[in-house]
Amino acid sequence: MSEQLENFIKNHKNEFDVFEPSTDLWEKLDKRLEAHQKKSKQRSKMRVIYSFGKVAAILLIVLSFGFIWGYYKQQQATNLASINPEYAAKEVQFSSLIEVKRSELKDLKSIDPNLYKTFKSEQDKLEREYQSLKKQLVTTPNQDKIVKAMIRNLQSQISLLNQQLDITKEVKQIKSKQNGQSI
Repeated sequence: MSEQLENFIKNHKNEFDVFEPSTDLWEKLDKRLEAHQKKSKQRSKMRVIYSFGKVAAILLIVLSFGFIWGYYKQQQATNLASINPEYAAKEVQFSSLIEVKRSELKDLKSIDPNLYKTFKSEQDKLEREYQSLKKQLVTTPNQDKIVKAMIRNLQSQISLLNQQLDITKEVKQIKSKQNGQSI
């Protein structure tokens, strides 16, 4: 059978040579090849972008978990109940007492505003020291010392407020005597 095929091709060779591809065909093939190459480049660019996107998403997730974990650890460190429940109870008690005394002291604002400003600045100093100690609580290895210092600061604030309230009572008495005599 192969001899027959060979003979057929030899006998009809001229007829086969008539069917040459046109020059237009090569141009069409070139255009298709260029379009295919452009698509390949676009696909490879998209793969690179997609890969970077995956890496960025993973990095974002890891960083988010890191920040959440760090925030949780910081909150846990500043939570006095986790360090010493007894001190935490004292902090709550002292803080509420301080707020009550500060609200009592606000009466002085209408009687003697300058004295009230002086008292308020002294209170603010102790409050800043307390907040500084609270920040140190997160970073220090000896948290028990810092907690004790925080409690002492709260006690100092209460003592200061008690002194200020005593002075306020004296000022009120003096003002009421002056108002009584001037009538």
